[in-house]
Amino acid sequence: MRNGMQAGIVIALLFVTAGCAAPRSPSDGATRTEQSPTTPKRIVAAVASEPPSMNSNIARALGSAAGAEAIGFMASSALAAFDHRGILRPQLVEAAPTAENGQWKLFPDGRMEITWKIRANAEWHDGTPVTAEDVVFTHKLTLDREVEVFRDPRPGYNLIDSIEAVDPHTVVTRWRQPHIWGDFAFSYAGDGTVLPQPRHILERAYTEDKAGFLDLPYWTTQFVGSGPYKLKEWVSGSHVILRANDRYVLGRPRIDEVEVRFIADSNTLVANILAGAVDVTLGRALSLDQAGTLTETVSGIGITLAPIGAQAAYPQFLNPNPPILSNVHFRRALLHATDRQQLVDTLMGGRTTIAHTFINPLEADYGPIASQVVEYGYDPQRAVQLMEELGYRKGSDGQFADGSGQKPTVEVRISGAGGQRLLLAVAALWQQIGVPVDPQIIPPQRTSDVEYRSNFPAFEIVRRGNFRFDLTGTLGSAGAPLPENRYIGNNRGRYQNADLDALFFDYHRTIAARERSALLGQIVRHVSDQVVLLGLYNDIEPTVYSTRLRNVQGKFERSTQVWNVHEWDLS
Repeated sequence: MRNGMQAGIVIALLFVTAGCAAPRSPSDGATRTEQSPTTPKRIVAAVASEPPSMNSNIARALGSAAGAEAIGFMASSALAAFDHRGILRPQLVEAAPTAENGQWKLFPDGRMEITWKIRANAEWHDGTPVTAEDVVFTHKLTLDREVEVFRDPRPGYNLIDSIEAVDPHTVVTRWRQPHIWGDFAFSYAGDGTVLPQPRHILERAYTEDKAGFLDLPYWTTQFVGSGPYKLKEWVSGSHVILRANDRYVLGRPRIDEVEVRFIADSNTLVANILAGAVDVTLGRALSLDQAGTLTETVSGIGITLAPIGAQAAYPQFLNPNPPILSNVHFRRALLHATDRQQLVDTLMGGRTTIAHTFINPLEADYGPIASQVVEYGYDPQRAVQLMEELGYRKGSDGQFADGSGQKPTVEVRISGAGGQRLLLAVAALWQQIGVPVDPQIIPPQRTSDVEYRSNFPAFEIVRRGNFRFDLTGTLGSAGAPLPENRYIGNNRGRYQNADLDALFFDYHRTIAARERSALLGQIVRHVSDQVVLLGLYNDIEPTVYSTRLRNVQGKFERSTQVWNVHEWDLS
């Protein structure tokens, strides 16, 4: 906690910055004052970048900043979506499918069937009913690589044998094999999300001109969705305005109008928040330090902290340099040498937790498997002991070397100058026990060079999602980026192990909760015991909002801050 003098300086600086903000006219949206009951309720949100599309999947695929897809989600609905606790909540449908309600069935021959029941009052913004045929059409788009409306669609859409509109409100999907994320289909679940699309608007254009399909104004200024808000205005480079959908399937939103401004500069955003010109931030618009400073020094501002993955150092398992990196005892030594609580305290203000494994401890499934996690506490003496057991001895310079004088120098990379503090902190901790470290910031021009990124010699520190969405793709052999697959894959360390692959295969096919949890425990045990990745800390994303804005719940890793935007209100 800052002392009084520090807080005073911070407040002074913030208000000097705020003085640069343009004065707010009465037409600019909500202010932090009570509104008349007859006055339409308006709020202003802010994102760091303008989305290239109202379709959240296209926007993400084209490189929009995190949070920009929230604009599209305010105007769209999923069959179901995750809330801030990771619970799948129905939107366009009456209920999320489960074995208990009979909408999720497994058959003796290994096939699976999932049924969705669309609500009778579900409508597109033009008043056309949302139907089962819309979902069938959406699945057709999902599989069409010529148009790529949905890039890298998940989960397991290619496992769907058939999809049928039984009647206008009933969709049945039949799967070739069990898949535990089948209930995410056509729901909002972060990356790879597939939301239902309006067949009556898009089918003709799709059939007649696939090449120009993504250039349709529908995807931007003429968007028609099924969400709580309708697109009213889009001023490129400035803002979008969304107005309440009176016929939204879950009830009319309590806020009449939402303006979302594109504010790339975080200092400008801080100034707008202080001036009362912005009521809520979406996505990673502010750093944790900026958000914390605002809430600690200025009244009337609240904050929610959402889990968004974990920072981890991924070791190279394919031709590593130094070769000793292949030895698990060397990787364990480095973990024991890492004071991860210090990283949490100094880099994250003590607001998060150590990442002992790839699953966030906030997830409901974490409790049953927690005992399977092999933890490596900060113990520099044990780290030194492990290095000595590997045959290393410290020289006069305090650095380890083997019998031939060869030092186990490890290069550690990170992308973006913003990660420099974490990079240098980890390097300093490893150097303290005598392991030489060569810290490297990945040049901006090489961040998209998949061959360069895949062939790092020792470690790359990356923030990755720690939701158990696609373990095969992120830790399994099939996800390893290799020359033969043009370095396409999300298994950053290129770890390949047949036993772990077999566990993944069984896990993704096991629907029964208890059996699936047991398999997840075995997976966690293997990954942590073999130090497949060196977890550092669970990352978090702040949402800053005016405290007069009620029911802002925050988000989960696979949700968005606006999952319940129709329930937001002004006090």
